Amino acid sequence: MQVLETTTNIAFKNILLLTDFTEASQAAAAYAIGLARHFKTKLFPAHACDPVILTETIDTAVVDQILENSRQRLAGLIKEKDIVVYPLFTRATIESVFPQWIEQNGIDLVVVGTHGRKGLQRLLLGSTAEFVFRNAPCPVLTVGPQVTERPYIDFKPETVLFPTDLSPQAESGASYALSFAREAHARLTFMHVIQPNTSFPSDLGSLIASAREKLEELVPFDAELWCEPRFIVKVGDPAQRLLDYSEEEHPDMIVLGLPRGKKYSNFRTGVTYKLISSAPCPVLTVPDMAAK
Repeated sequence: MQVLETTTNIAFKNILLLTDFTEASQAAAAYAIGLARHFKTKLFPAHACDPVILTETIDTAVVDQILENSRQRLAGLIKEKDIVVYPLFTRATIESVFPQWIEQNGIDLVVVGTHGRKGLQRLLLGSTAEFVFRNAPCPVLTVGPQVTERPYIDFKPETVLFPTDLSPQAESGASYALSFAREAHARLTFMHVIQPNTSFPSDLGSLIASAREKLEELVPFDAELWCEPRFIVKVGDPAQRLLDYSEEEHPDMIVLGLPRGKKYSNFRTGVTYKLISSAPCPVLTVPDMAAK
């Protein structure tokens, strides 16, 4: 992986907040508002109310009332006067309008909340979750059910965890993690977990040392002037080790670099899903910007 010589400052301009008006969406809204305040961006709260699903069991008049109530709730969702808000409402599915919302409004960050201890339910159910992560050309900030802290003014993470499998797509995620850390003079932890297997060399220490060296290569030479980089290499199940660390150290944000366009055939059993479902802080997933 190449050494990052410079750090590009992040400047979000248009944030899309996917909401279904539940408690999980309220938590996500708090972070969307905090980021919108901090970066002085436009905020697009969005709700999809699919009439095809509703009309299967409900009278048309009732459906019309549900749609109208949803529009009103969406319009009143963000009450902060210091934020420019553009509500987006659709009677179609998220899958059918998501690409249009992204393109037409120049969205560069998607914020969404998840439900339940097992993670992505209701708003992001199964294939819909995979669709969002696979098709978002920009970072996605997920606020999971274990996230209890909420920003009250703006959101400026002071402790950032960047887990990486040291693959090439991680570099985009590293850029975002470094940018957040640089702006806040934050403590930034780079972490790699080596999965146990029968092909380990006799000297495990050399494998750990090599991984640590690769982590250090992700950091610009001047990083210590504006943040506190830490490098951790552990052995074990990656998801569990990362969750254990998060519970102990309480980072404000986890940043993950992901391959763009991946179909996530094992999404529900992968590290990303487990972190999104169970992490005690928001998770920012960043697609590989170099891939098309």
